[in-house]
Amino acid sequence: MAAQSPEVEHQWAVEKRDFVGDRRDELADDRDVAGDLRELTADAREQALDQRERELDAREAELGLAGPVHPSARRVDARTARERARQHRDESAIERRAAAGAREDATDRRLEATPTTGLASAFALIAENLYAAGSYDDVLLRIAETAVSTVAGCQMASVTVSEAGVYRTASTTDVSASAVDQAQYDAREGPSLDAVETPVVYAKAFPDNRWPTLAARPAELGAGSAASYRLAAGSLGTAGAGGSLNTYGAHPEAFSDEAQQIGLILAAYASMAAKAIRDRDALEEVAQQLHQALLTRDVIGQAKGILMERLKLTPEQAFDALRQASNQLNEKLHAVAFRIAETGELNTAGTPDGRAEIDRTL
Repeated sequence: MAAQSPEVEHQWAVEKRDFVGDRRDELADDRDVAGDLRELTADAREQALDQRERELDAREAELGLAGPVHPSARRVDARTARERARQHRDESAIERRAAAGAREDATDRRLEATPTTGLASAFALIAENLYAAGSYDDVLLRIAETAVSTVAGCQMASVTVSEAGVYRTASTTDVSASAVDQAQYDAREGPSLDAVETPVVYAKAFPDNRWPTLAARPAELGAGSAASYRLAAGSLGTAGAGGSLNTYGAHPEAFSDEAQQIGLILAAYASMAAKAIRDRDALEEVAQQLHQALLTRDVIGQAKGILMERLKLTPEQAFDALRQASNQLNEKLHAVAFRIAETGELNTAGTPDGRAEIDRTL
């Protein structure tokens, strides 16, 4: 069996200690509950005995008898002892709850410190804020910022978009990241360009033999290493556009295998997020166009009704009059209709009621 790393053994020891402590607290709580139940039973029995003694004392007083030792005094002492024991148990329970709370806080801190937990929290934050973003570029910026906060070793990040062979940086967390991107665009090679077609491209250091023209330019601009990830083509820009999520480390070999895996997951999520915001914007645009079309249709209907009533036209004649007037006046149909709906007249030719102009259009 392979030996476990010291970090794994330490984690296992901490979890074991927490489990034992929690179990010990549960057993102590059970004992406290049982003790409280016994005390409630004893209190009820003592109340019954006290009532009986009061009845006997009253009877003795009637007969003129007096006992040498009253047993109720002994019960008072026993009750006091039980109350002290109960108070001690309550104090112990408070201490155990405090210790359990401290262990839970420590566990939460350990979980928050793990990359996977941080990534899950980042995903939840992106999902929560996705539809609050003002634009498509806002979502891309949030994705780049998430890469910096969740991918170990990432000092700065950017998103590259490729459209018809033209590359541009759609979002960035640092001007140096933009400069590294531009160096690759100028050289026509580099990890961010290769990642448009490849899921993961990792450059441990610069220069890299894969990109001789790029050479050491990224390192000179502050990127000691880079890991770029493909973004789905359907999620970026126009149809057929591609892109990449670029993470840059300040030093060579900044990204471990685990960090690269997290970056790959983040890139997949980023693609879905970007597509979602583009679909949302497209739906909003369609809704606006539909709303405008309904308004235009309503105004045209009003204008037709005015012409039909005032000039005794059929619906077809009224619409033809609007259309031909629009052509002759070189105005949009809805603009002509709006003027008629507001004024009740079509008198751009100077006629009082528009009759002469309508006659010319029919």
